[in-house]
Amino acid sequence: MSDRRTLLLIGSGPGIGVAVASLFAQRYFNNVALLARNPVQLEKDRETILDSAERVKRVVTVRTWQVDITDLRRLEEALAQVDQFGELECVYFNAARVAPSPFFEFPVSGLEEDFRVSNLALYAVAKWAMPLLCAKARTGTDCRPTFLVTNSLLPVDPIPELFSLSMVKAAQANLVKSLDKAFAPQGVHVGLVVVGGVVSSSAPALNPRNIADQAWNLFAQKREHWTGQVTILEDGRVDWEPSI
Repeated sequence: MSDRRTLLLIGSGPGIGVAVASLFAQRYFNNVALLARNPVQLEKDRETILDSAERVKRVVTVRTWQVDITDLRRLEEALAQVDQFGELECVYFNAARVAPSPFFEFPVSGLEEDFRVSNLALYAVAKWAMPLLCAKARTGTDCRPTFLVTNSLLPVDPIPELFSLSMVKAAQANLVKSLDKAFAPQGVHVGLVVVGGVVSSSAPALNPRNIADQAWNLFAQKREHWTGQVTILEDGRVDWEPSI
């Protein structure tokens, strides 16, 4: 196995982000690149991932970049540095701004900010990553070029109190499905991890570890069995058919 297989996780944090990075490091990746705004949390996540890898006797390198991904110039600079870190094999985009957005009280600037986080930054990442992942796919080696994004059921069941997040998640899902149509034929597995409710460490199904397990199952699919989505529901059901 290549000693430079690299996972880039954008939107690291104490929930889904670090759970996905820890599990993927335990099972496959040697390099983990984390991007997020909070340097203190980034360091905590780095230590969590290293500890998780050590428990299964794997040697993993974790690097962190403190980045506000709405600053597209800074994001592009960080991605260029990640490019030198190792051979990109998977992008996991987990960034989102989750906050109430009451109708007509929420400012237009807030809508713009949410769109920059969930869509413009995602587009910039895809623009950088897809050529690398397509090139990886063309090598014919035992690799799994993959681009995954955390989404929700808001695109089909919006919440008025979260109308801004509902809007940008719908747009994000459309972008990801468009990427799937364009790049799956070129050997890149593009998929949505659809989280069907509120994430909590105490939730039976919607806890970070279970979501990470299902994200791994999506990542690990053989090409002939690729799906574009996995949906994790509050009642514990896991749906592999398109839900959004």
